[in-house]
Amino acid sequence: MGVVIPIVLFLCLVGTILSAPRTEGWRAGHRCRQAAADLVASHGFTADPQTGPAVVPWSAPPFHYGQRVRVRDAVRGSFAGLPATVFGYTCRENGAAHWYGVAVVQLPRRLAPIEVHHERVFSSARVNYAPAYPSCRTGDQAFDSAHRASASDEELARTLLTPQAARRLLAAPEPFDWRVADDTLVLWRRDGWTSGAALAGCCLAAVHVLSPVLDLDPAVFSDPLQAGGVGGG
Repeated sequence: MGVVIPIVLFLCLVGTILSAPRTEGWRAGHRCRQAAADLVASHGFTADPQTGPAVVPWSAPPFHYGQRVRVRDAVRGSFAGLPATVFGYTCRENGAAHWYGVAVVQLPRRLAPIEVHHERVFSSARVNYAPAYPSCRTGDQAFDSAHRASASDEELARTLLTPQAARRLLAAPEPFDWRVADDTLVLWRRDGWTSGAALAGCCLAAVHVLSPVLDLDPAVFSDPLQAGGVGGG
């Protein structure tokens, strides 16, 4: 009996270690599905089952690594009056599934590239990503110590990445990463957002930062219906 108990405990430990990645993957997938359902229920989005991997043609994070790429639970609508597609994105790396919540927002004009990262896209040193543009500091110490902002246009960076903008991003419901490429704003969060409301709040924070050069009506940020997105976009 004295030998059996340690063996059972060891097997339980091994089982826990082996099942942990699957459990985390299930939780992340559930968060992505729940956020999409929240957007449909409360923000006027509609399901878009036709959306597939072609919606993510970029080679930048979080789409720059992994195999067996899949897009899950895609929905379409709008944030601040701008058309948006939201989906769960998953790939496999090192034998495990990795999940991201992703939002793609169509901007009314093209902008020079801007990136803001708050964490490594993937924890393994094998998967690295170095932004192609110089780092930009906002002047807000709390933001600059936790994020890396970069931009190809220094003047645009000075216009948008201000201390006020940094505080607006810090006030978002959850930390997230985002990028502007031409007329597209891409936001993502590893393991997904906790709710549709949190996702919407993060999208609005990023759009608000870009609003000085987008000529958006300020009313879209004060009207909850317009800000949340009404209609299929």
